[in-house]
Amino acid sequence: MTQHQNPVRKKKKHKIWPWLVLLLLIAAAVWLYASTAQVAQQSLTEEVAARRDIVTYYSFEGNLTPQVDEIQTAKESLKVKELYVAEGDRVEEGQALLRGTDGSRIYAAYTGTVDTLYVELDDTLQPGSQLARIVDYQNLEVSVDVDEYDIGALTEGKEGMVYLNALEKQIPGKVTDIARDAISEGGVSFYEVKFGVEALNDVRSGMSVEVQVLNQQALSVVSLPLDAISYDEYNKPYVLKKDAEGNLLKAEITLGVSDGKNVEIVSGVEDGESVFYLSNDLARFFAMRNQMMGGR
Repeated sequence: MTQHQNPVRKKKKHKIWPWLVLLLLIAAAVWLYASTAQVAQQSLTEEVAARRDIVTYYSFEGNLTPQVDEIQTAKESLKVKELYVAEGDRVEEGQALLRGTDGSRIYAAYTGTVDTLYVELDDTLQPGSQLARIVDYQNLEVSVDVDEYDIGALTEGKEGMVYLNALEKQIPGKVTDIARDAISEGGVSFYEVKFGVEALNDVRSGMSVEVQVLNQQALSVVSLPLDAISYDEYNKPYVLKKDAEGNLLKAEITLGVSDGKNVEIVSGVEDGESVFYLSNDLARFFAMRNQMMGGR
């Protein structure tokens, strides 16, 4: 007689670890949300919109040089009988420099200072002989290279400010010449622009300078620091405001002129109105994470 053995039944093991993982994820999400809210509230900075003058400039660097630095030469042969000037004398264009034995005179072709006198009494001059180097130290200029994208903002006679690095002072200047031909560098065309400067007693040729020319300006306009401005996923600017219950609300704004520190608020914020923003990187990180997870 054959005996049938009953198969041994294995006990079912209840898998609880997926539930533990799920609980941990929920707890982490709750902690992250709470941390976001806590950090954001602690890091909110209030900024009050105020009226400011916002001005931007084109800026160029260069060195001062004399507007006139020329060597005058003789046009005809003659023997020098009399000299009317010496080195260091200032002469005006058309002023007599010397007289020849035949009674003829040579006149200054430029206005400036006789920096170097190349002739002496009884010298015999030939056409092309050097007479004097005349330099106008009273009227200086700075040459700067302006790229093709900015050249349209400059015209002859346009005024600017010339900052003298060594003296830490500003003096006025204006555009005296704009080159018609460009120099190409790195795929961009540059034009030589000259700014004329009237030299003061302590201003010297060769000094390094920075030239600033007005670009844009918005006077007495409602503005905010750039730090107070946020941007959404479409790169549209907005600020955070609080309602009567203290809840943060997103308000779209329109921006105007910016000087790199403050920006004009064309619409969306009134003068004296408060806005709020996250003032540190940690808060911004949590806010970004919260936004990615669907938080508000």
